[in-house]
Amino acid sequence: METEDHLIKLFPPKWRAPVVITAGVVLQFTLGLVYTFGNILPYLTSYIRWKVNPEQTQGSLIWLQSLMSGFPFSMLTGGYLERLLGARWGAAFGSVIYTGSLALSYFSIQESYFLLIVTMGLFASFGIGVTYNCWLPHRVGLVSGIITAGFGGGAFIISPVQTKFINPENLNVNEEGYFTQTELLERVPQLFLLLALIFGVLQFIGLFFLADPKNTNNNESVFQDENEEENKDQEIESQKRPLLKSRCSITSSHSHTSYGIITTTTAALSLTAPTISTKKVLNSDTFICLFLTLLLNGIWVQTTSGLFKAYGQTFIHDDFFLATVSSFAAATNCFSRIFWGAFADRASYRLTMSIACSLGAALMWTLGLVELLNSSFLFFIWICAMFSCVGATYSLVPYATHRCFGCENFGVAYGCVHISLTWSPIPLLFISEFGNRVIPASMPEWRRVYH
Repeated sequence: METEDHLIKLFPPKWRAPVVITAGVVLQFTLGLVYTFGNILPYLTSYIRWKVNPEQTQGSLIWLQSLMSGFPFSMLTGGYLERLLGARWGAAFGSVIYTGSLALSYFSIQESYFLLIVTMGLFASFGIGVTYNCWLPHRVGLVSGIITAGFGGGAFIISPVQTKFINPENLNVNEEGYFTQTELLERVPQLFLLLALIFGVLQFIGLFFLADPKNTNNNESVFQDENEEENKDQEIESQKRPLLKSRCSITSSHSHTSYGIITTTTAALSLTAPTISTKKVLNSDTFICLFLTLLLNGIWVQTTSGLFKAYGQTFIHDDFFLATVSSFAAATNCFSRIFWGAFADRASYRLTMSIACSLGAALMWTLGLVELLNSSFLFFIWICAMFSCVGATYSLVPYATHRCFGCENFGVAYGCVHISLTWSPIPLLFISEFGNRVIPASMPEWRRVYH
């Protein structure tokens, strides 16, 4: 790996690529907090009910999860900063915003839910988008896949840390589904300081060893083993098929990142789709279709990823076990994207998305059977399977966006499609309110589900 970075040049040439890749993994590790939201939701809701608003419910915090999923145009800012400042300083800018916002959440959660949305939802998610996009746009498939593992691995480890810190005695919720133990609730704000400290140290170390290749304009691979001619032939062949039905090529130069963004070499990207104006992109039927797809899938995704633990607490009285479920579900969410991407390559976007949606709906409809069987093991299997369908959504939608609109329009197109996720909580709030009003108080177990 050739680079102009003076620090990386101190390493022998054969060690430079592994060092930079490891730095990227470390940075992505710190950004996996969003996949742990379902694990900390009961703690956050219980604390807000105890300290701020006793009427707060689990369902009403879905707005926070939606914003944590990503500030739509932060990826555009990240790309601009990467070109202006370089990977290291662009990622540093996002890391400071992200980690600083988490630290500020120590104060905001003690004051109001709205301030928590601002610090943990808006500011922190903006920092995630900037940091995330500053590293990945110019990396080919294998490297992106490795760094994606860091994103999923972060959530895998963070969930148990959260639970062990807040609830070391493995205390249970009350009949309404909330924690009321004072010693537990007092530790909730401190969690933000702990996470900010851990993330800050890791980011400080990772940023030291983050660097661009010397020839970033040509998007050199840090592994010089790409078969570019083969990729060109496959991309040209894919152009002969309809975009949404095409068997889009995913070779070693293609990968789905933790938000499903496809990374590839410039040569391949230039052949992916014809250049069209942004106005035509946003007015196209394809864009509307993708927007509605993510909007509707977002309702299911946010219900699953945000409320699975709250639902599990209705019949599983082991907080440590539920944290373990959260860890493995996050890892499944991340790594299942490789499978869905490969399947879309063999079949088509339409067929793959149809299978993922059907499977996700079937799993959600049958989740009640798991409760009737009172099986912790089946709950573990069901939730991991449902999270694999979550991974399909965040893999296939950007996949189709990229294939239909090309590299030049991808940032704007996917950023606009991603806005749909901020609207997804609206139906969930209506459902939650419906459950509170219609279901009688004599059925507390069902009211807890709607909460």
